[in-house]
Amino acid sequence: MIRRSKDKRGFWHDGAGAAAVEFALVIPMLLMIVGSTLEAGWIMMQTIMLDRGLDQTVRELRVGSFANPTQELMRRRVCARAMILADCEAHLALELFPINGSSGYPSDAQRCVNRNSAVAPVLRFTPGGRMQTMFVRACYVVSPITPGLGLGLLLPKDDSGAIRIIAKSGFVNEP
Repeated sequence: MIRRSKDKRGFWHDGAGAAAVEFALVIPMLLMIVGSTLEAGWIMMQTIMLDRGLDQTVRELRVGSFANPTQELMRRRVCARAMILADCEAHLALELFPINGSSGYPSDAQRCVNRNSAVAPVLRFTPGGRMQTMFVRACYVVSPITPGLGLGLLLPKDDSGAIRIIAKSGFVNEP
């Protein structure tokens, strides 16, 4: 039987550095959770602010205090009310068009700004007539704050690495 002295313990019995190993195993998960929480909160805040800006602008359209809207003016008003959306007017695509019955509801995908292309998407913008049901869609593209970590890694992105935040609303033009 081989006997070892107490000062020459084997490598596997040495407890020095155990905390460092535990830290190295736990810290990636902790960073992923913290990064995902920040990402989810920031996306939620931007979504809420885009919805708010679109709802307030649509209310003006609905009650008639925003006469003769153009796409540029409406985008400017939505962005002014959304407040926290960075470079909003350059990254916001806005569509407004009438729908007729349930068959008129749009089945096509939301058109969004592609930051890799200088060509702007073709968007419908028709203010509609009196007592007409209108549909408005807004798409804002934004880069995730943690693109390679947790939620930022899993979110669907376009060619430029941006995620899409979409808001929709409907209303009837007042007489």
